[in-house]
Amino acid sequence: MYSHIPVMLPEVLKYLQPKKGENIFDGTLGGANYSLAIAKAVGPSGRVFSTDLDLLAIDNAKERAKIEGVNNISLIHDNFGKLAEIAEKHGPFDGAVFDLGLSSAQLDDQDRGFSFQGDRPLSMSFSQDSAENEETENILRYYSLHELTDIFRLYGDEPKAYFAAKLIVEYRKKKVIKTTGDLLEALAPILKGHHRTNPATRIFQALRIATNGEFKNLENALAALPQALKPGARVIFVSFHSGEDRIVKNYFRQESTDCICPSSFLRCVCGHKKTLKIITKKPLIPSEQESEENPRARSSKLRAAIRV
Repeated sequence: MYSHIPVMLPEVLKYLQPKKGENIFDGTLGGANYSLAIAKAVGPSGRVFSTDLDLLAIDNAKERAKIEGVNNISLIHDNFGKLAEIAEKHGPFDGAVFDLGLSSAQLDDQDRGFSFQGDRPLSMSFSQDSAENEETENILRYYSLHELTDIFRLYGDEPKAYFAAKLIVEYRKKKVIKTTGDLLEALAPILKGHHRTNPATRIFQALRIATNGEFKNLENALAALPQALKPGARVIFVSFHSGEDRIVKNYFRQESTDCICPSSFLRCVCGHKKTLKIITKKPLIPSEQESEENPRARSSKLRAAIRV
């Protein structure tokens, strides 16, 4: 069993407002802190439906729930991108929360390559499926110079995306990149003398997002919200990446207005009706104290809305 420091838990509970007897969806179980806190808030007559592709998270949540005497959490071994199917079976829900970050346990897992500390197998899949575990290695082995550049630029905001991709293409001519150590060796020329954020942080992040199709899964979950949530239900997203936050922000903006026709149209022809009311005019960020106590929370942003 492992422990994980939840990001902005008081703020999540404040905006989610879970009540006795409600059914809440937790899209990213992780360390189970959100799920456990919500399960206690909804009480025995309510239920939390929590998804995670990582069996490490599922097993950990079982142990924690047993120790804390919580028995109203349904653990679903799946991706939150399948929200439409999950809601069809268990919903619609009275609320939903999505923490889009990694857990400390995943970063510390020596059998996977989420962190560039040490020399680990280059597996960045959330799933323990053997085929998916090879996806990161396949990306580095077979993707073209331009494909790698796009991944580092779009998913990592890496200013030297092309240079990083070129280094990898040249390195793999001599040696297959199989471990985090191999990747760091390939990227060595751009890791020297960096300021502030280590470029390896952005590149590892980009590879993880590409490996797991995280942006696509987020878009699928957002598209499913109108059918997955009851009217009046609250939904919370906690993101750690500017691209993820942008996707959520743009979706909230679109779904909080009736007409989404281009401004050049003289009259509405789309027939779109708003499905959300935004309740965070600006994204919430962690307090200075939380950022100091949990440095991994520094980049997080919280957005919330109500299903109308």
